[in-house]
Amino acid sequence: MALAKRYDVLVVHDLAYADIVYDGWKAPSIMQVPGARDVAVEFFTLSKSYNMAGWRIGFMVGNKTLVSALARIKSYHDYGTFTPLQVAAIAALEGDQQCVRDIAEQYKRRRDVLVKGLHEAGWMVEMPKASMYVWAKIPEPYAAMGSLEFAKKLLNEAKVCVSPGIGFGDYGDTPCSLCTD
Repeated sequence: MALAKRYDVLVVHDLAYADIVYDGWKAPSIMQVPGARDVAVEFFTLSKSYNMAGWRIGFMVGNKTLVSALARIKSYHDYGTFTPLQVAAIAALEGDQQCVRDIAEQYKRRRDVLVKGLHEAGWMVEMPKASMYVWAKIPEPYAAMGSLEFAKKLLNEAKVCVSPGIGFGDYGDTPCSLCTD
């Protein structure tokens, strides 16, 4: 946070997968870092934890000035969220949280099957601690083609759809993302 303060840079942290965690791991919040409240905001969406994708329901915490400014921008953008969706979101947040644990457990089972299958195929990938994605470095024989061409090859020849890493920036061109959804 010292670097952000020194250069007057705001830090925005997306904690979308905070509840989709495995094996006792806990997703860290940027708000745990000393000084974060001075220079950071953090977003949380109900999309993943409560299967509310597309509802555009979430919340933001952090630097009061930045939260206020972003709330103003959002109000210009969409004028609020349909009231019944807000009521459903409140019910989800205030209700029994077993559904969140069940969703995480379902993704854990899928992750385990996917990673086991990749390992059996000789594709050594790390076991993710969170989310429904497996980031996999492109196997050496195919690495030179880049993630987009590799993704096309998988789709055309193996009928497997992956997200090419290049979609996440220049440094993402060596992995591809597989989803357990």
